[in-house]
Formats: sequence, structure tokens, C-alpha cells
Amino acid sequence: MTVFEEEIRSQGDILRARATAGAGEARRAAEKWREVTHLLVAARGSSDNAAIFFQYLAGQELGLLIALAAPSLYEGSRQMNLKGAGVLAISQSGRSPGMSEVLAQARVQGRATVAVTNDPASPLALSSDTVLELRAGAERAIASTKTFSSTWHALAQLVEALRGEPLEGMDGLPDVVDRSAQWALAMEMPLNLLNVRGVTMVGRGVGYAVACEIALKVREVTGVRAESFSAADYLHGPIGADGEGCTAVVVVTEELTDAVLRELLQGCRDSGMAVVVIRPPTREPVECDAEIILPEAGANWVVGLSAVIVGQAIALRLGEVRGRPIDTSPGLSKVTLSA
Repeated sequence: MTVFEEEIRSQGDILRARATAGAGEARRAAEKWREVTHLLVAARGSSDNAAIFFQYLAGQELGLLIALAAPSLYEGSRQMNLKGAGVLAISQSGRSPGMSEVLAQARVQGRATVAVTNDPASPLALSSDTVLELRAGAERAIASTKTFSSTWHALAQLVEALRGEPLEGMDGLPDVVDRSAQWALAMEMPLNLLNVRGVTMVGRGVGYAVACEIALKVREVTGVRAESFSAADYLHGPIGADGEGCTAVVVVTEELTDAVLRELLQGCRDSGMAVVVIRPPTREPVECDAEIILPEAGANWVVGLSAVIVGQAIALRLGEVRGRPIDTSPGLSKVTLSA
């Protein structure tokens, strides 16, 4: 068994182990942000995909505006106006360049800062007012799995703390993750539809964050060109650039209505693409080349993480078929080195 597969299987246990301490840290962070008007989030790579999830979940549950930082704007002497903002930086290593500049400006302006990281001794953690520690342990495979799910969990805990009441699905999340991983790793994937010249992942809302993360995992682990789009953006034009020899993977969450899903599927068929749909069992079957029906329903944000785990399994099995070195992911570094 590869290290990547071991780490996929470990995620439920990790979420279970971090639940109590993580909830306490989230409550302390929320207390510092009681007076903010909006949040600014700085992140890169998988962490940026988690930030997109947070942007949607916090908007849906709290009506809170989340802005994604462009770190290059915080370099040098340029001063960004952070009035009213709480500032959140997400970096699994705590060492991604660009994050420290965002936090430095926040400190100068007296804004409360929070870091989400797997390393509480990292520069990012040491420069933040509050740390949400992932507690995922050392991630040995280059492509991240358990640190991503732990980040998803930590951000959901933060939304719950800001909400001031339980978030549906929180207590049962580790068990759902366990079952999702076991099911996804045992199922027969439509690999013939994915071992192609290009894969496009499409979703909406939380499903867009899922699509971004699955695309990243497929690129990293398999070497197949993979990209991601929100459903609206994809229909606006890029759908016309795909065609025969490509596959669309559509992630169905609550935000993707039946009408938009039908339009997506028709557009993909018209362009000659094969289509794989990932959906919860509560949604109706659709006309496509293959469906991956998640093993259980639940809160939308929980279904989203289940779909991410399916994406991890897809990347693993497709990488195996293609004879790739799964754990080392050629050309990929664990820490993003460019700002």
C-alpha cells in the first residue's frame, strides 16, 4: 500500500482526535472576531481550495463576507486598507511565502489574526494571535490529503464557533470520512473515462471548492491535465474549448440546481466530451457516461468533503493505472516556494 493511500485511510481518525482541541481553538478565534465586518483569507495551493470552501460556508451560514487575499498586493511599501477585517492565513506547513506579509500589515493596523497550520512552531503560527492547529501529523506523501481534510474540519469548526450554535453534521464527520474513504478505495472507478488528454472539474458553491481540490489532486498524482471551473463560469465560454478526448467531472452539491446541471450535461455532450457525475444519493439520476453516487447523504458541507475523498481515491487509482510514482509526485514540492 502506498503512503498516499495510508493517509487517505487515516483521515477519520485524525478528525476524531483533533475535534475537542480544535473546537476550543475555534471558539477563542471567534471571540477575537466578534466586531469584524468581514474576513480576509490568505492561502495557496490546497489551502486556497479550503479557503474557497470557507468563503462559501461562512457566507451561507453567517452571511459573512470573505475576501481572498492577493499576497503580491501586500509586498513592499504598499499599504492595504484592512479596516473592519479579521485576517486568516492558511498554510499547512506554516512557511508559504506571502502569508507573513499579509499578517504583518494586519498587525500594524491592529487587526486580529488567526493561522490555520499543521505546525504550531512555524513562522506563520508564531506571528498570529490565535492558531487553529491541524494535528494531522507528518504528511509523508507529497500530495496532501489529511492536512486538507483537517483544514476543512478546522474551518467548519470556526464557522460553528462564529455561529454560536452547532453546525449540522459536525459531530458525525469523522465517521462519515471513515466510511467515505473505505467505500471510495474499494469501489470500481470509471478510469477509462479519466485516463484521457484532459479532465475538467465543475461545481458550484461548496462543490466548486471540491472541484478545485479534485483537479489539483489529479494533476499532482496522475500527470493528467486537469482544471476546475465554477458551473456559471464554465457555461459562459470555456465549455466550448473542450471536446472529444476530454472528460468533464461534475460535482453535484445543493448549490447546483437541476436546471443548471441539465444545461451543463447538454453542453458537454454537444462538445463531444464524456461526463462523470459525482452526486449524493438524494439527487436524481442523470444522463451521463458514468455516475459516482456517494454512499450517504448529509449536510451539504459534509457531502462536499466526502466528494473530496472520492477525488483523492480517483487520483490514487488513476495514478496507479498510469504507472506514476504516487508518493513523490514528480515536480511537486511540499511547500510553495514562490510568492
